[in-house]
Amino acid sequence: MSDSGLHEPSWAERSGWTLAWEIKRWAKHVLSGIPGRLGSTLRCRFYGFGSCASDVFIAEHFLAEYPKLLHIGEHTGINRGFFVNAGGGVTIDSWVLIGPGVTIYSQNHDLHGDPKLPLGRRGDLRAPVHIGHGAVVTHDVPPHCVVAGVPARVIRELERAQTNESSAT
Repeated sequence: MSDSGLHEPSWAERSGWTLAWEIKRWAKHVLSGIPGRLGSTLRCRFYGFGSCASDVFIAEHFLAEYPKLLHIGEHTGINRGFFVNAGGGVTIDSWVLIGPGVTIYSQNHDLHGDPKLPLGRRGDLRAPVHIGHGAVVTHDVPPHCVVAGVPARVIRELERAQTNESSAT
């Protein structure tokens, strides 16, 4: 109950949790742990990607949220421990190698929404992420930048909407 006496929905009610959702989570976890070429083949075939081209290797401990919005090009290698939230759409081009422990988010909480609402009730922001081939990123990349080259370097800073974040930096 909130201070106003109205029923606040539980996490399960807000998130749309269902038994089917839970079973899919368990299936992803099982698929994630199968090593080698067999595990990679099963992940490519049964994970539910938007698309997964030929000659893709996805190592174990892979996890994708919103896999239908993830597109993986040919001859791509994804090392172990990769996490991607593809809520805003993620495209990985052909001939891309992704190192171990990489995390990609294309969706985040709306940090600049109505401050009277708890963060979990403000909705989210989604934007597409496109990973092209040809850049070698060996360090953290500043936010709101485009990088390219070998080794990767910042080639352009993207314009940001006037927010508390952009005016503070």
